[in-house]
Amino acid sequence: MSYPAARFQLVDLLVRGVDSALSLRIEQNGAAVTPSALTVSVYRPDGSALVSAASVTPAATSSYTVAAATTAQEALGDAWRVEWTATVGGVPTVYRNEAALVRTKLHPVITDTDLYNIASGLDPTSPTALTSETTYSQWRDEAWNQINARIIGQGQRPWLVMSPVAIRDAHLYLSLALIFEDLATRLNEAYEMRAASYRRHYEAAWTRLNFRYDADELGQLVDDDRRRSSRGPTFLSGGRRSWLY
Repeated sequence: MSYPAARFQLVDLLVRGVDSALSLRIEQNGAAVTPSALTVSVYRPDGSALVSAASVTPAATSSYTVAAATTAQEALGDAWRVEWTATVGGVPTVYRNEAALVRTKLHPVITDTDLYNIASGLDPTSPTALTSETTYSQWRDEAWNQINARIIGQGQRPWLVMSPVAIRDAHLYLSLALIFEDLATRLNEAYEMRAASYRRHYEAAWTRLNFRYDADELGQLVDDDRRRSSRGPTFLSGGRRSWLY
């Protein structure tokens, strides 16, 4: 028996005062499942509802937008919660994901061009292109999600990172590692050595990772905002416990 699963790739981030899209995709037996009925609720850290059982049009990937005005006066913070109630096969099921209300999101700083600068054979315009892929955004996005999850797993908040370029090398080499690991499984096992090399570069870049961190959540760098390493503390400044608990 295969259980329907919701594909939550990261914590849901609501940007204060900005329209914020939430999405739900349920899959079972390798295919998307469209619920027969669907609602979504968004809860503040104290458990009160910001959005209460809002009706959502069911689709293979269902979406709901939290309007900018809804969050404009809310306090930034963690421990928010998004709950979808989806009816699948006649059975209502609640799918929960953690959320945070943030000032801004952390955005990546690499593109396919950066990948081509390291591995020119990935460039689709090259006469010796290794694959028929026209873009590697799928692998870049997966690498970005893994990096964000790793930062969170070490007790820090990616959306408070003030120097995204510090993450560039880690993102670049993890993307390449994922690409060549995939190529090794479906094209040529020889790519496995290149994949392993890129993954070593990624781990080395992660070890060196050092970024400025908006510990005060003021949206700007001040003297109290220390640099954080990838091996940073599980407690944030001011004695405040990490939001993962």
